[in-house]
Amino acid sequence: MEEKKLLRILIGLIISGTALLSIAEESIEDWAMNLAKFNQQASLNNIKDIMDRAEFDQNLRDEVINPRPALQIFVSSSMPKALLKNYALEAKKYGGVLVFRGLPDGSVHKFTEYLMDIVTEETSAMQIDDEAFAAFGINSVPAIVLSKPETIFSKEKTEAKFDKVIGNITIKAALELFAGSGDMQSSVKKLLR
Repeated sequence: MEEKKLLRILIGLIISGTALLSIAEESIEDWAMNLAKFNQQASLNNIKDIMDRAEFDQNLRDEVINPRPALQIFVSSSMPKALLKNYALEAKKYGGVLVFRGLPDGSVHKFTEYLMDIVTEETSAMQIDDEAFAAFGINSVPAIVLSKPETIFSKEKTEAKFDKVIGNITIKAALELFAGSGDMQSSVKKLLR
């Protein structure tokens, strides 16, 4: 096992040395970017090799390579607690997560106290994610988004696929809308089973 690691290091040094010889032809920035891409690809290939082994959990492998759609329910602490509780319960059923924009009054303590009235063992996960609000163009809540996440194995960046509905609607009703039309039609049917 140690021999393989040493061999990989040696190959990396040889390749790096060969690349150093060509620095005169390209800028240092280009060389660094190319080296980084090469190392990233080598790491991904190593991960793929490990995941292809028979002893590797194949369910985990499938989840990494083809992750299930991400169901996010965008909410706010300004919403009625009863509505948030209903969303939290229903989100758990469909594997979703409640997403808040930030902390009420900037206080972790107030947010924690607030969540204590909502969270039970039967409720979904909750997170704070300002960037997700911006990425999906969420300007009012509640909003429900079903998206296809990219993986580390994605060859090239593609335009994000997602469906979104804004307004007070149940998660099941939103998923049924997505199943009828939208970018995530084929994926949503698995969630509704």
